[in-house]
Amino acid sequence: MATAAARSVVVVGTAKNAGKTTVFNALRAVAARRGAVMAVTSIGRDGEPFDALDAEPKPRVRLAAGTLVALPAGLVPRSPALALLDRGEESALGTMMFARAMLATTCEIAGPPTARAMRATIDRLRALGEGPVLVDGAIDRIAPLAGGDDAIVVATGAASGATVERVAAVAAETVARLRIPGRDPACERARIVRVPGALDARDAEELLGDTGDVTVVIEDPTRVAVRGALFAKLQAFVDLRCERPLQVVACTTSPVGRDATLPARALVEAVARATGLPAFDVVADLTAVPDG
Repeated sequence: MATAAARSVVVVGTAKNAGKTTVFNALRAVAARRGAVMAVTSIGRDGEPFDALDAEPKPRVRLAAGTLVALPAGLVPRSPALALLDRGEESALGTMMFARAMLATTCEIAGPPTARAMRATIDRLRALGEGPVLVDGAIDRIAPLAGGDDAIVVATGAASGATVERVAAVAAETVARLRIPGRDPACERARIVRVPGALDARDAEELLGDTGDVTVVIEDPTRVAVRGALFAKLQAFVDLRCERPLQVVACTTSPVGRDATLPARALVEAVARATGLPAFDVVADLTAVPDG
C-alpha cells in the first residue's frame, strides 16, 4: 500500500464490525516483521474487550514491545507494560499520555476530542518515533486529517451487506465520497457555489434543480451528508470538489458477518473492481488490484 511517505495511516470502517481493528492489528504486525515499530492511537475509542452496545466480544488492540502509543490517562493499564514518556492534550478520559510498550500487551486506546489536538497527538508520536502513525479511525471523525499527508484505508465486509455485490457497492460509494477531489482552477465551471457546513439532501436537491454548469465546493469530504442514489446523481450532475481532500489508498475486506459468510476471494476482487483501489483480505492473505 502507498503508506510509506504518509504521516499517519488511518483505518476506517464502512459499518460496525467491518474488521477495522483486525486490519489495525495486521498492519502493526506487518510493520513489526519488516523491522519497523509503528506508533498507534485512535480517533475514537477502541480495543475494549466487549462492545458497549451489544456486549459482544471485540478484537483487542495488541501492542508489540517497543510500540509507541497515545492514550488518555484513564485508560493507562496498571501494569509495568507501558513506560510513560510525555503528556499531551486533555480528553474526556484524562490527559493524553505518550508511552512505549516495554512488554507485549493489549490495551484500550482513545484520542483527544478536537481536530487541533488530534493533529498535535499524531505529530508528537511522529517526533517520538519513526515512520507513520497508525490510527484506528471513524469515517465521521477524520476531518482533522483532510488536506494532509495522511493515508486512509477503508475496511469493509459482510457487515455491510449479505451479498458480494452489495458489499462492493457500499465500498464504492464510501470511497467515492471520501475521494472527492481538491479544487483545480483549470477545470472549474462557469459558476462556483460554496456550501458551508454539511452538504445535505436539501442542498443536493437545490443543486440538481440548477443548470448543472456549476462547481460545488465543500470544506472536506466528511461534510457530505448525502448517500445512495442522490449522491451518485449529484456527483454526475455537478463538479463536486473540496478545499481539503483526503488520500484514500486501499480497501480491506472481511467475508464473515453476523448474518452471512461470503466467498473471500470473490469479495476482495469485487471490492477492488468497484472502488478502483487495491483490496486486501488480511486474514486469508488475499490481494486484488483493480482492472487496468
